[in-house]
Amino acid sequence: MAQDQTVTDVGVAAGGLGQTVAAAIVQFNKASVMPSLITMSAAPQGTSTVRFPIYTKHDPTDANFGVDAQASGAEDTIANLTNIETTAVDCTVLRNAIRAEITDLSAHGNADSLLVNAGMQLGNDVARKFDVDMCSLLDGFATAVGHDDGLNFGLLMDAVASLESNDAPRPFAGVFHPKQMYGANGLSNEIGGVAAVATSNGAFTAADGVRQQFLGDGFVTSIAGINLFTTTAVADGATGRKRGGVFAKTAIGCGYIDFGGGNFVQMATEREEAYAKTTLVANAYYKALELVDLHGVEVDTEVA
Repeated sequence: MAQDQTVTDVGVAAGGLGQTVAAAIVQFNKASVMPSLITMSAAPQGTSTVRFPIYTKHDPTDANFGVDAQASGAEDTIANLTNIETTAVDCTVLRNAIRAEITDLSAHGNADSLLVNAGMQLGNDVARKFDVDMCSLLDGFATAVGHDDGLNFGLLMDAVASLESNDAPRPFAGVFHPKQMYGANGLSNEIGGVAAVATSNGAFTAADGVRQQFLGDGFVTSIAGINLFTTTAVADGATGRKRGGVFAKTAIGCGYIDFGGGNFVQMATEREEAYAKTTLVANAYYKALELVDLHGVEVDTEVA
């Protein structure tokens, strides 16, 4: 039975009903990739808006507003006047929520811990939605690389070149769809000895550690200072394409309500005795926006 908007009763949650069953298999989405990679700031008590002040970048070499190199014997010459300009990015947190209504019979008649597992699944749903929302912002960066290629080492270096040219602070994070990392047009095709595609140049040879990580561990954690992450929350591009990105932590900001220890997901329960059921609710209050556009690069590549 597919996911729908019905109450969870014995007809819906029949998988473990009245039987001796093995450990429950809860299908989770891969989530919580993005929170540590962006600028997170909790909304202070009594407000629902987080303001990020963005300072305008200076050009110290400007003759009128930059650093004035004064001549010998002219120490008392007045220095150039420059302004300290800031702009505000306001993130007003909004509710993101999902619920399940579970009848007493479905809960008590199941051999597995239906209520516990349901709570975990709803929490995972909210965390997954957070990653989807954050990854959708990667498409908003003004700078983009790729478009006609699979993901390759050259594209990663193009992204780094753009970030470094715009003085984006390290470390950089690269967030990609698994098919951008693996498969017919994935970064894994850069391994020497693997059947090459048109966009591969065999950048990773038998002598380097990247090849050994791919072949031994099945994944690579870092290339050229880019910490690599994969998630299926990465947005689709045109047909057969995915839109990942390489960015600094200053590229995206998120305001949220802290439910304790930096956790932005809250689980709540409500009893409805008249209906003999328990309602589980997962809440997350957050809102994210782009902070510094040039501190991020969209990586739009072919995956099929």
